Amino acid sequence: MKKSNEFFGIETSTHNTLYLIDISGSMEGIDEGSIKDQVMRQVGNEAGNQVSNVIGGKIGSILGKQVTKQATKLGAVKRKLIPAIKGLPDGKKFAVFAYENQVTKQSTEFRVSSNMSRTSANIFVENLKASGGTNTLGGLLEALSFNQVQEIVLMSDGLPNGGPEAVLEEIRKVNTNNIIIHTIAFGEDADHNFMRTLAQENNGVFVTSKM
Repeated sequence: MKKSNEFFGIETSTHNTLYLIDISGSMEGIDEGSIKDQVMRQVGNEAGNQVSNVIGGKIGSILGKQVTKQATKLGAVKRKLIPAIKGLPDGKKFAVFAYENQVTKQSTEFRVSSNMSRTSANIFVENLKASGGTNTLGGLLEALSFNQVQEIVLMSDGLPNGGPEAVLEEIRKVNTNNIIIHTIAFGEDADHNFMRTLAQENNGVFVTSKM
C-alpha cells in the first residue's frame, strides 16, 4: 500500500494522535464504501474466487479468503489506515488501540514515528480480527486517559453497547481537556447521527466511508 498524508480527508496533524479501531463482531459486516471501494470489493471477491479455483485445495481456499476479507468494514479500515500510518512524518507521536469487549493497546505510550514504529503499528493493524461486543465507551475512556493524548481518530460502525446516548453523556463529563475526537463511520448500517454528534461535540471531523 502507498503512503498517504491524510485519512478519509482528515489531514495528518501535528497533534499526538491516537487511532482507535472498533474490532467488534459487527465490523466483519460488509462495508459499502464509495463507488471506488465497491468496485475494489467486487474485483476482490472475483479475484478471491479465481485464486481459490486455480490453486485449489486447502491453500487455494486460504488465499482466496485472504483476498476477499478486505471487503469487510474492518478490511476498509486497514486499506486506508495502513497507508496513513506509512505517511506519518518522522517525529510525530502516535498510538494505535483496538477495542471490542476489551481494549488492546499496540503500545503503552506514544511512539515517535519512524520506519520501525510505523512498520510495527501496521503489523498490529494488519493482524486485527473482528469479534466480541462493541465497548465504544470503554475504548474512548482508555484513549482519553492515555498520557499526552491530544487527538483521537475513532473508526467504527457506531453501534455501541448500551446505546449511543450513554456514550455521549459520559464523554461530555470526561473530556474536560478538550481532546479532539474525529469519527469515521463504516458500513451501510453505521449510526451516522451518533458518530457525527460525537465529533461535533469534541471539535472533531465526522467522515463516512461512503465518500
